Amino acid sequence: MKSIGSSGAGSPETPRNEECYRCDRAVAPAFLFKVSVEPSSGLSKKYGNSVRYCCEHCAAAMNLSDFSHQWTQQLDRG
Repeated sequence: MKSIGSSGAGSPETPRNEECYRCDRAVAPAFLFKVSVEPSSGLSKKYGNSVRYCCEHCAAAMNLSDFSHQWTQQLDRG
């Protein structure tokens, strides 16, 4: 699967489709995580910037998600 920037479709700010790039699960764009990767200067000759979108489950599986302060406060009160 190609990133949005390298595919020529859509823009890096909005998903071009409504699915997770990892699991292909259909997800509304408002519920996708934007995963943006920028290589360090030492790797930039070999790798380019990349933007992909994934569902909350895949973001959690990659340990990329963190809960908002507001959501954790609701759990503490619960």
